This record gives sequence, structure tokens and C-alpha cells, in this order.
Amino acid sequence: MDVNVKRLPKAEVEITVELKLEEFQKDINAAAKQISKDVNISGFRAGKVPYDVLEKHVGKDLIMNHATDLAIPRILTEVIKKEKLEVIVRPKVEIISNDPLKFKTIAPVYPEVKVDGYEKIKIKAKEVKITDKDIDETIDNVKKQFVSWDETDEKIKKGDKVELDFEGFDEGGAALEGTKSKNHPIIVGENMMVPGFEENLIGLKKGDESEFTVTFPKDYHKKSFQNKKVKFKVKIIKVEKAAYPELNEEFIEKITGSGKSVSDFRKDVERDLKGYKQSEYRKKQEQEFLEKVLDLAKLDISDVLINEEVEYMLHEMKEDMAQKGLQFESYLQHIKKSEDDLRKDLKKEAEKRIKIRFGINEIITKEKIEVEDKEIEQAMKRMGEIPKERESEVRAQITNSIRIGRLFDRFLEK
Repeated sequence: MDVNVKRLPKAEVEITVELKLEEFQKDINAAAKQISKDVNISGFRAGKVPYDVLEKHVGKDLIMNHATDLAIPRILTEVIKKEKLEVIVRPKVEIISNDPLKFKTIAPVYPEVKVDGYEKIKIKAKEVKITDKDIDETIDNVKKQFVSWDETDEKIKKGDKVELDFEGFDEGGAALEGTKSKNHPIIVGENMMVPGFEENLIGLKKGDESEFTVTFPKDYHKKSFQNKKVKFKVKIIKVEKAAYPELNEEFIEKITGSGKSVSDFRKDVERDLKGYKQSEYRKKQEQEFLEKVLDLAKLDISDVLINEEVEYMLHEMKEDMAQKGLQFESYLQHIKKSEDDLRKDLKKEAEKRIKIRFGINEIITKEKIEVEDKEIEQAMKRMGEIPKERESEVRAQITNSIRIGRLFDRFLEK
């Protein structure tokens, strides 16, 4: 077997292999045996068909193609192990010739990574303070979930629920398509309508009719309305005032399931709010640390690796949209780009992700951050039943998560 390994720029290696027939023979025999199990030839049991009979029945090309499929991964694995190559993406193979079998692959290998000066990174902590205003706003948001509405003849104020009829007209007085609605519900101040519309409702009351002009934003989603002046005619059908529940022990028991005083409830809100804000600030610290690692990380990145990351990001995007009931094709139409355009746009972010990933791994190695097996086992036990085929993947994810958490603990002030 003739093997040539050539180191390339951008952390890639080119492997070229040429086999003599006798070195390829065991793969040919294995391929023939596998194929013979799936064919029905009179006078022979499955898997026991002689090679010459099988070749006449299915053709030499089928056997040789299957043998090639068996040989290439076996040989590549042997070469990679012998040459001690840290290949990090499954190589794509180019077959140069079939007789003799000769193939070539260019594969990305683990790059040389430098993160000089990482020891000096220190992300400062910030004391999280919760004010009475924060607590009041949180409680108000809870109350909004239990709001009731009482019809009123009073003038409309911000926060009122309004039902109205409206229609829009251009400057010449012609009705505009898509600007008419009957019994349309609005909560004034939530800015669900075009800017300026809801403000013009304030001060009106049930039964009132009014006219006003608003200018649509220059970036409005419908081009024909961008920067367009539209005169609206409105009629107020109904006005309702929000009636929020009083914060008392009865209400607290209703929402928490336990009897507490208002004072104790506020303390609980303060504690939960503080925990949430600390968690959010921790995420900001982590992101700041990753950005500093990105600035320091020096490495060559294979284009193959970048393209693999782009495909993964694209897959993530499609999966996320599908879960939300959105169509990926509709998204492309909205942003006026093809899938290939999007791939080009994602390349920069893909390269950034890769640099951070390798930079973090390098620091974890230098800092000798280890995870004990018992920690992994305990974490897996907490996750409940894990399919056997996913155990290795889950174990790697847990290990990585614990290591990164400990890395953050070393560099992020608390």
C-alpha cells in the first residue's frame, strides 16, 4: 500500500492512498459475502454463493464498488492512527482510479492554538441591587395576568381596552385597501397599531367619531405605505377600564398556593428577582469572557471546518423555525436572499464560533481542568433514562459543560 501524507496550510492534511489488488482482496471477499446474502440464486444458499457465480449474476462493478466502500474507511482509520493525525471532521474522499484503487482526501486536523495572555483575563463582578420599584413592577406584571375589564363611559386613557371601527384614506380621499376594520380591539399604549394611531384615541369616549392623519414609518413592512400619510376615520364602539386585583393575602394564596403576608410575599419576589438578575448578569460576564478569548485566540481554521459549522448553523435555524411553525422558504423570501447567500452571511459567525471553541479548549487544557467519572455518572443519573446509543454523546456534553463552568468560575468574579 502506497500512502502519502502531506501537511497543508489552514490546519489540513492531504492523504493519498494507492492499493495493490492483493491488499484490496479481503475487502472484495467481504463485499461479495455481504452481497450474496441479499441475492437469490437458484441452487445456492444465501451467503454461500461462489464468487464467479455471483459476479456473473450481479456484475463485477457492483462488487468492486461495495468493496471500495468497505476499504476506504478501514484504510483511512489505519493511516490516521499510524500517522497520529487528529482529524476532526469525517473526510470527504475523491476516488482517483478504480484499478488500481487510488483515492485522496483533504481533512481538517486539530490546529495549533495559542491564547497568549489569557491568564490576565478578569471579568469584574457587579453587585445586583433590587429596588422597591423593581418589586412593584414585577408584582404589577403578575396582577396583569388576573386583570378584569369594566365597561365605562369615561374618556380613553392609556391602558384602556378599546373596540373601534376605522378606515384609512389617502390624501385624495380614496379608501386604502387593508386599512379598514370593524370592532377592532386595542389596548391603548401597547403600540400594536402604526405609530401615532393610539395616541389620537386618548381623550375620546364611547360613541365618539374622529379623524386624524398619521405618517407611516419609512421602514414599514409594506412598501406602498412607507412614509405615506394616511387619514383615519374612527368610531369608538366600547371602552373598558382595567380592574387589577388588590395585593392582599387572599390574592397571594391564589397565585402561590400558600398563605403569606404581603411583606413576606414582597421578600420572596425580591429574592427571586435578585436570583434572576444575578443569572442574567452571569450570562453577560460569560459572554464578555468569550469575546476576550476570541480576541486572543490565534489559529488557522480549515475551510472544510468552517463550511461544516455553517451547515450546522443552517440546520439549527431550520429546526428552530419549524418548531415555531415558520417556513424557512418564506424567511428567505422575506430577507430577499437565497440559501447560498445565507451560507455566505453565516461564515463570519461560524469562524467566530470555531475560534472561541478551540480557544476555550486550549485554556481548559492549560488550566488542567478535570472532571471525575463519578460527577458525570451523578449528572447522567439526574437526567433519568438515556438511550444507550446516546450515552457517549451525553457523557461528552456533561463533561464539556462541567469543565466550562469551572473555567468561568476561575475567571469571573462573584
